[in-house]
Amino acid sequence: MKKFLLIAVFLIPAMLHAQWTDEYGTWVSLGAKKNIGTKWSLGLEAEYRAQESSRWAIGIDAGYKLNKIIKFGAGYTLLYNRKPEKLKGDPLEDDEYTKTPAYCYPRHRFIVEATADKRFWKWLRISLRERYQLTYRPAYDYDRTEYNKVIDFDKDWNPIERWEESPIVKSKASKTTQLLRSRLKLEVDKKYWKFSPFVSAEACNSVAVGDHMSLDKVRTVVGTSYKLDKQHEFTLGYVLTFVFNDEDEQSDKIQYNNRIHAVSVGYNFKF
Repeated sequence: MKKFLLIAVFLIPAMLHAQWTDEYGTWVSLGAKKNIGTKWSLGLEAEYRAQESSRWAIGIDAGYKLNKIIKFGAGYTLLYNRKPEKLKGDPLEDDEYTKTPAYCYPRHRFIVEATADKRFWKWLRISLRERYQLTYRPAYDYDRTEYNKVIDFDKDWNPIERWEESPIVKSKASKTTQLLRSRLKLEVDKKYWKFSPFVSAEACNSVAVGDHMSLDKVRTVVGTSYKLDKQHEFTLGYVLTFVFNDEDEQSDKIQYNNRIHAVSVGYNFKF
């Protein structure tokens, strides 16, 4: 709890005064969970994020409940990202520009986590989750075309403009990122209520060698879940992510102060 208070004290003034670029999207997820006895559980989840760089994901996880408060978990997720077409320069004004067609690439993500969860006053549930996340991106190639304006002359020496194309293949080296994700969640969990409103805040810190716990992003979520019955549950929320350090996949430049707004819709089946 103290960690989140310190983050709020130092980051809220920075968030208010920084210049932000905004991105909008929709996140849709489908999940299934199976309890094995009273201690173990297995889960499967598929997700699609529609935004500037869309993403598909499918993952599997396992959980172990140590007692009424503490739970441990581990999982693997296959991510498949799609980068949109990118145009650098203006064909109507510049004498040269580059065009990178849309392309896709995979990533592999592994997580281990511990969650402390407790109910207070018979209606409020507070949970604190610490998650270590390692993501590996294999090396891949993608296409790019460079356009240069050249001037030719016809037989009467009249100038004729045309574009000269130079296709090239760009390569991205493999990369591994490591994050420590700390999430605080407050949820209304009252008996016989089908709706359970919640709010959460998560700090994502890079823990790779040399990063010294540098803050990459802060994600906040406001929403509600709806339990149709013991097996079927729906969630709806608004996700606001403050991205402080984000590497652009095509140029390897670090982008700062990007805000991502998303509507999140989910369905979970328990059996």
